[in-house]
Amino acid sequence: MEQVGGRVPRQLRLVQRLKTKPLMAEFSVKSTIISRYAFTTVSCKMLNRASEDQEFEFQMQIPAAAFVTNFTMLIGDKVYQGEIAERGKKNGGRVKEKRNKTTEDSGDQGTDTFRASLVIPSKDKASFLLSYEELLQRRLGQYEHIISVRPQQLVGKLTVEATVLETSGLEGLEVLPLRRSRQKGSARAEDDSGPPPSTTINQNETFANIVFKPNVVQQAKIAQNGILGDFIIRYDVTRERRVGDIQVLNGYFVHYFAPKDLPPLPKNVVFVLDSSASMVGTKLQQTRDALTTILHDLRPRDHFSIIGFSNRIKVWKDHLVPVTPNSVIDGKFYIHLMSPSGGTDINGALQAAIRLLNSYVSHNDIEDRSVSLVIFLTDGKPTVGETHAPKILNNTKEAARGQICIFTVGIGNDVDFKLLEKLSLDNCGLTRRVREEEDAGAQLIGFYDEIRTPLLSDIRIDYPSGLVEHVTKTVFPNYFDGSEIVIAGKLVDRKTDQLHVEVTASNSKKFVILETDVPVEPQKAGSGAPGRPSSRSDGEEDPNHIERLWSYLTVKELLSSWLQSDSEQEKERLRQKVQDLAMSYHFLTPFTSMKLRKPGLPEDTLEAARGMSAATGPGMVMQSVRGSTMQPGPMLKKPYDPRIKLSKTSVDGDPHFVVDFPSSKLTVCFNIDGQPGDILQLVSDHAGSGVTVNGALIGAPAPPSGHKKQRTYFRTITILINRPQRSYLEITPSRVILDGGDRLVLPCNQSVVVGSRGLEVAVSASANVTVTVQGTIAFVVLIHLYKKPAAFQRNHLGFYISNSKGLSSQCHGLLGQFLNQEAKLTEEPAGHSTNRTNSPLTQAEGASEMILQVKGHRVPVVWKQRKIYNGEEQVDCWFARNGAARLIDGAYEDYLASHPFDTQTTLGRGASTGSEPSGLHQ
Repeated sequence: MEQVGGRVPRQLRLVQRLKTKPLMAEFSVKSTIISRYAFTTVSCKMLNRASEDQEFEFQMQIPAAAFVTNFTMLIGDKVYQGEIAERGKKNGGRVKEKRNKTTEDSGDQGTDTFRASLVIPSKDKASFLLSYEELLQRRLGQYEHIISVRPQQLVGKLTVEATVLETSGLEGLEVLPLRRSRQKGSARAEDDSGPPPSTTINQNETFANIVFKPNVVQQAKIAQNGILGDFIIRYDVTRERRVGDIQVLNGYFVHYFAPKDLPPLPKNVVFVLDSSASMVGTKLQQTRDALTTILHDLRPRDHFSIIGFSNRIKVWKDHLVPVTPNSVIDGKFYIHLMSPSGGTDINGALQAAIRLLNSYVSHNDIEDRSVSLVIFLTDGKPTVGETHAPKILNNTKEAARGQICIFTVGIGNDVDFKLLEKLSLDNCGLTRRVREEEDAGAQLIGFYDEIRTPLLSDIRIDYPSGLVEHVTKTVFPNYFDGSEIVIAGKLVDRKTDQLHVEVTASNSKKFVILETDVPVEPQKAGSGAPGRPSSRSDGEEDPNHIERLWSYLTVKELLSSWLQSDSEQEKERLRQKVQDLAMSYHFLTPFTSMKLRKPGLPEDTLEAARGMSAATGPGMVMQSVRGSTMQPGPMLKKPYDPRIKLSKTSVDGDPHFVVDFPSSKLTVCFNIDGQPGDILQLVSDHAGSGVTVNGALIGAPAPPSGHKKQRTYFRTITILINRPQRSYLEITPSRVILDGGDRLVLPCNQSVVVGSRGLEVAVSASANVTVTVQGTIAFVVLIHLYKKPAAFQRNHLGFYISNSKGLSSQCHGLLGQFLNQEAKLTEEPAGHSTNRTNSPLTQAEGASEMILQVKGHRVPVVWKQRKIYNGEEQVDCWFARNGAARLIDGAYEDYLASHPFDTQTTLGRGASTGSEPSGLHQ
């Protein structure tokens, strides 16, 4: 192949692509659902047919509401058993903070991805076993159990089996077609064309067994890449008692309350729609169409109003209006006249909506009981008016006074989902997230369908205080048709023969009281989940499905309380309670971690990278367990702390170079304005220590007020290590590729440490990557990410030399040439001392020019202050003008590498010829 642009041929990349991938021999998912509580186990068996070790990543998408309870890997004859352990406060806090900013799940309706990577030895086998549990939630009159079938390749033996046992009776069980996309909209628009091919369903009144077992040909017809989609089972249960279905087993009880055949309560509803500039185009149009549909769905006894908001609050009517054909037409007309412009005043919009509702309720003699709702939709963060989230939350809570429920919908990736989630939690509502690629209109209609029919308000469920304890939440502001209230607790005395239940609630003009005595029959835990291992190790009997359900609900409620709490003392108390309960019942939560243990080997930590928003899901998990060629070395230390004091010798930003001469107490800085696509040699010590660092530039237009034509940033940092073994590192803002014979891809948004034979790579989630070589060379790469970048901003990297002891005296490169060098200032004006260079000077920047002597060069320099370390710290330095023309050896062009893996040095004593192949990094 011809060389193009001075780059090496790509045959090696092609050869690597043609390598035989590990074969998935079997993919099996088994779910057992007992009284709405689902136990799911995923089993995957792999075979490496190649004559060399190969890496494989196991990944499984699981419901965000689920808790992972176990993960086990078998690599050859080695067993890595997962164990739930405590997560340290500091570590939990750091992960929590990260998730607050990224919010990768979408509430109870979303999915999370569980990932684990490993190297499978040549001609060997590996197996994975993942278990998780969840309580199915009733929405629009149905329970929905979703199983992801995405093995990423065609599988010789693929089986999905679900067993459903509902003692009260099954109704309307159906298996939907495979859903390829993640999008969820209105249930009314579902395509119910039947189950996937090869699905068999056997059922009677209380039991169902569903098996999906497509052969390779049937799989290929659905998707040749092995991504078949979501296997979805829907059903409801028979409901006879108005007081609900109460089940008791071995000292635990669960109460399912979902009354029907009640007249709907009138709604007072204010629709609050974001009309800021960011809603322009499809988002606003889809939302308009959805609200038009919703307005037609309002009932004659309902009252409504509409508010559009940007930097101004635009109220359609200054009062709530009854639902009439004319008012609906007027409302539709107002919605379609909305035009996107300005900022986002979330606080002002919420206050206006609450004022409308409070005014209507206080100034009208309402004979019927009604439900007051705010349906709030936005795609951004607060930018106008009150922008401090705690203040917005406090203002809203004070104004609503517990009488108004706020339902929030966040659209896109820039929304402050944490704020919306807490707004709904604080004000008896729900929240949903619509991802950027999804249909906002369909999502909004689907969300509205869940709350369109309130049947009861002010619900309270009581049990005899002397007979029950540790009961989950028993007071609920509203009950909507098609949903379900679930309460669980413990019985104080297992010998009790009956349990008295009393339900009080309001329905329109009536005050409803329902009560009954439920017989408690002595039962054994044997009727629990078949095949479930005990989650206790103290010799007690195996817990039953109702006990598991109670622990699941209790943990969920504690996590919600932790999210709502503003008291650090209360948060700590709740965190400890969650941790204790999760440890006891083997739940992977934001406050616990999973450790993989193997006798005789170091302990590897497998943690869910999640936080407040992940209170409803297992989060993203990443762990690398290396095979025989890369054993988990002394897995050394925690991911690098971004607040640690870094060395000043660095290059960051546009790019700005800083060189520290500690023995001379001097700091020197300079700029080099490269071109997009240039690859700069930063450290070149191939012939000495065997280490080379290259950085590739990316371009961006300069700010309007700037004097430059363009800006440049480092997009990729490549680190090549030649001893004791060849290793290649390619670092970008999104991932780290490590190729040391075995290729490993680490996402930058998760914390992980990997090490092998003197090389350690530590990723601190969305903060930095630390690379340590032989313990004597350390580089830190800062990750700079922008959520809403300006035109002149790009996600980029900063490079810092943390430890240079292991670099040889032959080291060169734009930064490397200054290591272990001496520098001094001469021709100093009177009244100044050379030692004052490390403390702020009183004179104006650049007021005096000095001469810097370094490596035999005499360089004019002026005093400057530069921001480094992510722009959070200031460094005082002597600045060399004119692109460091008299400071560095040679010219700028001498430091250009022909490709990212080029180790050739053209300057300095460490000159070498040749370059490393680039094929291994693809």
